[in-house]
Amino acid sequence: MSWQAQVDPGWSLESWRALARQAWEAHLAPEQVNWEQPQQGSLLPATAVSQATPLRSGLSVPATFMDLAGRVLCHRDPGRHALLYRLLWRIGQGERGLLQRALDADVHRLRGLEKSVGRDLHKMKAFVRFRPVPGQDNTYAAWFEPEHFIVDRVAPFFLRRFAGMRWSIHTPYRSVVWDGQALWWGDGGDREAVPEEDAGEKLWQAYYANTFNPARLNTRMMRQEMPQKYWHLLPETHLLPELVRTAGSRVQAMAERQAQAPRRKIPARQRAVPTVPERE
Repeated sequence: MSWQAQVDPGWSLESWRALARQAWEAHLAPEQVNWEQPQQGSLLPATAVSQATPLRSGLSVPATFMDLAGRVLCHRDPGRHALLYRLLWRIGQGERGLLQRALDADVHRLRGLEKSVGRDLHKMKAFVRFRPVPGQDNTYAAWFEPEHFIVDRVAPFFLRRFAGMRWSIHTPYRSVVWDGQALWWGDGGDREAVPEEDAGEKLWQAYYANTFNPARLNTRMMRQEMPQKYWHLLPETHLLPELVRTAGSRVQAMAERQAQAPRRKIPARQRAVPTVPERE
């Protein structure tokens, strides 16, 4: 018999945990449960896991596993739910130290998904740029295109950092709004939901161009720390093609420029000369 488990939304730890516990308590082996979207017109429709009869209880897993599960569920891999249940099943069957076995195929895949989500979280924290919303005081909006479903997980970071202003972050699949009192969630949108660049960005671009050091240019390291797929989201990166193209000539000009004497010499500190009082 085939069983269906549908996590909604797909990144929800609470939804996955409830379904995984029901499947485990019903003693449904990993190969019996379909975690992916059911196909239209299937000849053998699956029964929902929620209808399965519990046969056991007492499931206990390490807290580290649930923390990993919360991160991995943010990945876009459609097989993540089944992978996590397979690991849960094995831990529940007695493999308590499973997560320490780095060479295990399931654990290796789990760690890979976790690292990918972690990188995406780091990039979103670094590259989100808020723009002021015209006509609304102390209100800002940002557009970002994350690789994974991380908006719910990263929103508390922006709440802690920008609690004193009203802001919203829009992505293709999800949006979040902080109104100064609470977080509100919504569907995804498009980039038109965010205002165009303002005078502040022009000022930042001017500063970036004037502080750019062509002698320290390392395009490989630049792309590693700031992947090119994010460049269209950052105001300073619009200047990079020209800055990179002219870096060589600017370095040469710097080398050929004659050294100039300092404009102002710092006077040497004068040593105090002790005075001897005159004799009367």
